[in-house]
Amino acid sequence: MTRAACAKVVDRLPTHLDGHRSRVVEPTTPLTHAWGSPPIVLRCGVPRPQGYSPTSVQTADVDGVLWFQQVRGAVVRWTAVRRTANIELMVPTSYEGQGGLLVELGQAIKASIR
Repeated sequence: MTRAACAKVVDRLPTHLDGHRSRVVEPTTPLTHAWGSPPIVLRCGVPRPQGYSPTSVQTADVDGVLWFQQVRGAVVRWTAVRRTANIELMVPTSYEGQGGLLVELGQAIKASIR
């Protein structure tokens, strides 16, 4: 069920994210997608993040998708917590305005994964 849901979301992902072109991910899998350099990496089917709470100050509702933020070193991990499958977006801190990335991905997520 998770793999099928993830395949649906990957089919709806934009070819460009905040102006960054899609890039090849090795090995090829419907669970991972990436854009830009350094890469912005999306993984589908990840576990619920430790410490997640829908009312946490680290949780934001962006256009109907709840995202949980964790900053670790030079990477911000955003996890969209969904019933069918969770989605993780790993964004290097060098990228500014990361909220825009979440907006761009929200439609694909809402249309594909409950």
